[in-house]
Amino acid sequence: MTFKKFLVAGLFFAVLSGCGQEDKMSLQSAEVKALDEQLLPNDNWQLSRATIEISFCRNRINEALLASEAELRGWRLSGESTAFSPYRSEGINALSKLFDKTDVLLWQAEGNVSAQRYHVVKPATASKGEVADAVFPAVVSLSSTEEVCHAAVDDSEY
Repeated sequence: MTFKKFLVAGLFFAVLSGCGQEDKMSLQSAEVKALDEQLLPNDNWQLSRATIEISFCRNRINEALLASEAELRGWRLSGESTAFSPYRSEGINALSKLFDKTDVLLWQAEGNVSAQRYHVVKPATASKGEVADAVFPAVVSLSSTEEVCHAAVDDSEY
């Protein structure tokens, strides 16, 4: 009997440990999702002037992030998570995985079937130079991941 109780307790602990890891990933995804749903810049966050164009190696992710600038603005203005298209969650999960690997926080400006444009996001307390200087290292970090097939800076707005 004691061995069975020990085995059941061990399995229960293993299941709880696995759940804790899933909760950690979903919390990060939730934070990235919450930031994506905000109109930026605001009192807490600032954006780079230059945009980064990213194309994921999987077209499915590019399609999940498909949104015009006007659509994104409309969804964000609504203030409701339900305003965003249901397929977008796959794209947000991909962005949270990129953030985990590169420590680059991105905010989508627009997206088409082959690529999206993002601004680098920094806390409002960061200096303007720190935000501007983050763009090119972000492209290098993003380019080094296996999920991203193309990353480039569009500095025409610089």
